[in-house]
Amino acid sequence: MGSPNRGPHGLSPEPTGSPIHGQVQRPPSLSSRRSHGQLGLSPGVHLPSPPPPAQSHPENQGRVRPSDPSGPLLAQKGLVLRSGPSQQSRSLAPPPGLRPSDARPNPPPGPSLPQFDGLAIETLILQRKGFSPDVIRTMMAARRPISSKTYHCVWKTFKDWCDNAGHPFRAFSLPRLLSFLQSGLSKGLSLGSLKSQISALSVLFQRRLATIPDIATFLQGVSRLHPPFRDPVPPWDLNLVLTVLQGPPFEPLGSIPLMWLTWKTVFLLAISSARRVSEISALSHLQPYLVFHSDRAVLRTVPSFVPKVGTSFHINQDITIPSFCPQPSSPREVALHALDPVRALKFYLHRTQDIRQSSSLFILPTGSQKGSPASKATLSRWIKEAIRRAYIAKGRPPPLHIRAHSTRGISTSWAFRNRASAEQVCKAATWASIHSFTKFYRFEDFAASDAHFGRKVLQAAVA
Repeated sequence: MGSPNRGPHGLSPEPTGSPIHGQVQRPPSLSSRRSHGQLGLSPGVHLPSPPPPAQSHPENQGRVRPSDPSGPLLAQKGLVLRSGPSQQSRSLAPPPGLRPSDARPNPPPGPSLPQFDGLAIETLILQRKGFSPDVIRTMMAARRPISSKTYHCVWKTFKDWCDNAGHPFRAFSLPRLLSFLQSGLSKGLSLGSLKSQISALSVLFQRRLATIPDIATFLQGVSRLHPPFRDPVPPWDLNLVLTVLQGPPFEPLGSIPLMWLTWKTVFLLAISSARRVSEISALSHLQPYLVFHSDRAVLRTVPSFVPKVGTSFHINQDITIPSFCPQPSSPREVALHALDPVRALKFYLHRTQDIRQSSSLFILPTGSQKGSPASKATLSRWIKEAIRRAYIAKGRPPPLHIRAHSTRGISTSWAFRNRASAEQVCKAATWASIHSFTKFYRFEDFAASDAHFGRKVLQAAVA
């Protein structure tokens, strides 16, 4: 359907209207497509009334309701529709070599649907509270980017659920919220995931949802129906991996492929420090962020790095990597010296010095981006690959669903088993208290020991 007055190529003339944050360009449409009056905008969008169309389709009645109680919260950048190709950009003359019958104009793209923009929604929430743009930028920096991304994904999931059920997205309703959480529980979400959704929706509705008695009762019921179970068996065998790392194909470090050296070095650094992959990705090979001593290497993250917990304790922690059997005097000690993370790090720096294009400690050893910094995802993949290759070399099937983050739990558990003190473990893993360890891993109260944390982890090879 469309206006009977059409321009060349069957295009309807563009109507004019009041601007919404600037002129909104409506893409031209062919006679076989819907007119712009049929664009499915979100119910919360307030648009000026367009001129009455020549015809009206029943499904469009009530599509835009100026009195919608949800308000214009969804008026974000996704609503600024991308304009289609202009009429002037269409060539009237056919290209050389084409018959006139083949010179058909390309059909214009369909109208862009509004995209969900959580950042714009959060900005609008704070604007409605009267905060200035500078204050809003500072407040939105309170969360890590990955946390904000997670929150916005929850909002979109909640909006899709509301749309499917015919509920307004912005209107808070406790029964509706609990129904949403129940739908997630029915799909297999864990208690932790439901708590994350509550935290995200607390920001959306500007309410402390977790303190509402009915929500607390619901979460208590979830914990009883689906109690959190922690598998007492580690997801992979540290002893097996360390045994394989002592010989081929991970030795000798001077001649094995650089990729294998990279896998081994990253893995040894991860388990001997119990640090997160995000921290390992923020290390540098330059001084003063890497200093070698006779019995250890001391690393620090670059100043631009913001840790998961941005306190002075977490930001200013040194990462101390121990040497292991630095002066071997027996065949057994020679084999254990192959697990020395300081030795592996020195070999790695020497063999990558000619391809370096970055000050980052770990770089890509191959490919078109050779010498560039390795991302967190790449470092995680390398840690998992070291474990997988060790199992294959041992003739064992690799474990399924290996997570790079598991190095933190396994390394701290082995350190405790070898009688490292609680203080040593907390400092190595940058835990402010032992609560994080006792919550997720078995805790045994061994006597304090002067042994270094990293050496205690590496002693798994001789257990």
